[in-house]
Amino acid sequence: MCQAHGTKCVFPRSDDSYGGQISISPRKSPANARQRHIAGDNTLHARQSPHPHFLSQTETPVVTFPEINRDIAAAPVDPSLMLPPSGDQHRAEGLTNLAGLVTEAGDNSSHIVSPAIADDNEILESYLSAVPVTRRCFLVPTSPSSNRPLRPVRFNIVPRRPLGITANQSLAASKCEIIEKYLDPDIDEHLELFFRKANICFPLFDENLFRSAYNSHKGKMSSALLCNLYANSLIYWKDSHKLRAGRTPDIRFIWNQANEALHSELFLSPGISTVMSIILNVCGRPSTSMFGNGGMVGTAVALSNALGLNRDPSSWSISPLEKSLRIRIWWLVVLHDRWFSLAYGTPLQVHRAQYDVPLPLVSDICSVDASSYQRAAATIFIALLGLTDVLARYLEHVYSVSKDSTSELSAFDLEQLLSGWEESLTGHVRLLILRGTDLDGPGAANLRLAYLAVKLLLRRIQLDLNKSHVQVEITGFPFYMQAQRAAEAIAHLVREMNESQLRGFWIPVHAFSINSATMFLLRSGLRIRGQAHNNPLETAKDMITALQAHRQNFGWDLADDCLAHCSDLVGRIAMNNPQGNTELPIEEFPYFSEYLDIDTSALSDLFGDVDEFSEGLNF
Repeated sequence: MCQAHGTKCVFPRSDDSYGGQISISPRKSPANARQRHIAGDNTLHARQSPHPHFLSQTETPVVTFPEINRDIAAAPVDPSLMLPPSGDQHRAEGLTNLAGLVTEAGDNSSHIVSPAIADDNEILESYLSAVPVTRRCFLVPTSPSSNRPLRPVRFNIVPRRPLGITANQSLAASKCEIIEKYLDPDIDEHLELFFRKANICFPLFDENLFRSAYNSHKGKMSSALLCNLYANSLIYWKDSHKLRAGRTPDIRFIWNQANEALHSELFLSPGISTVMSIILNVCGRPSTSMFGNGGMVGTAVALSNALGLNRDPSSWSISPLEKSLRIRIWWLVVLHDRWFSLAYGTPLQVHRAQYDVPLPLVSDICSVDASSYQRAAATIFIALLGLTDVLARYLEHVYSVSKDSTSELSAFDLEQLLSGWEESLTGHVRLLILRGTDLDGPGAANLRLAYLAVKLLLRRIQLDLNKSHVQVEITGFPFYMQAQRAAEAIAHLVREMNESQLRGFWIPVHAFSINSATMFLLRSGLRIRGQAHNNPLETAKDMITALQAHRQNFGWDLADDCLAHCSDLVGRIAMNNPQGNTELPIEEFPYFSEYLDIDTSALSDLFGDVDEFSEGLNF
């Protein structure tokens, strides 16, 4: 085995101490070693220890030595990864890592071991380390500077596929072939759209490395991943002169094929490529399945935890490119979990105490030769992640229902969380947030709407916290007016957006933020009905008019939810609320709750105290 992989062969004796260091020579001929491995005995693959980057068919087994690091037992360390890569070596290494991460899963995979039993395995493995066949799992080091108890990260080999399922039974591959036949001969144009419109704002891939892997290893790439990438690009087809000159694509048909491919891979051989496919799937537009998307995000969280993506890989013995990719994948999962929680009304599935992955840096997203445009997009994305972390604190308060929960934050403490994030911003991102300018950058309008949605949630929480102290629905009460201003800011943003911004990148769940702002404006409008000027109701009407125009002229699918649930409601309230009329005739406003498409018991969440509010609605 040592000869096949170009490593120095060392036979530990019984009197050897495990404290010494062993020098490991670099591989002499990786290509020849790879060929010898393929032609060799199949038991070689069965005996290998899993490497953190989960390479499957393309993975080269690595000879491991427990003496390499005293803090870890039987940790597989590729000698080539111990040297700082440079130039072509750096690019080749990154290509190998990415190609392995997105390939179809092999027969075995790495699964994280519970920290509760990791110490037991460490002691047992130190005893059995001289017997290669017994080394079935390994530890990776944690940061020695951590101020918390040491929590070793250990992976074990587990079967990827259900018993009796072989690698060639792939429904996903046939679905990918269908999509590619449908998109031919414009597949390259769809890839260009994906990277130019979506990936730059939501950086799942390094574009150069992906294209290299796509050109050289496409046949081994995850079919589900490719299917969802193709489908994700279709929402931008009108931005391509070449594509819009042809036929209108059947987006729903393509998404159905991509969904089937993803579910097939999820059943047959889930792995890190499946997590990446889910990220593309739930971020796809138009969004039509609340239950499906919510379930997929839950699956992505579970898979990420099983694959150890929730642990900080900064000190692991893996390449820098792989570290940055793991960090980005984890934070994209976290981002979806938190924004889906806000939109769908479901509790968070990722808890802050259960991961230690740092926020990515611009250097983790952009290559050294990245343009200023790409770096600006990365800065906006990192700001969005920081805002999402603030959102998580607010959602923890919203979904705290247990009597044993920790003490709640005050209205001032909640305000400080958002203010602290605002103060951390610099440059064009600070102007974007504080003044609403420069919205033409990649992802800028999406970040602006996200910020206003978080601010509206903050004002709603502050209203709720003050219910027991003051009549919060009194017009002019500070928190109430601040919430109304936040809702009006969302309406103004929607009205003022131009074609370029509407055709840009959007997180699909922002549709619910628009809906939430419209409902609060209606709540405010009903509170001051009969006055000479009902600004909130007029703003809501303008919002609906703008959304109708955006949907008709630019196909902006984020308008669909608000138009479906609020357009009739806004029209009826406006029709039955002429200036000076203080009563709403009951015969002109039947069955109010059916227009909200929610249970009547939920009205208190939208309009305050139902008992007090029902008199005005003449229920």
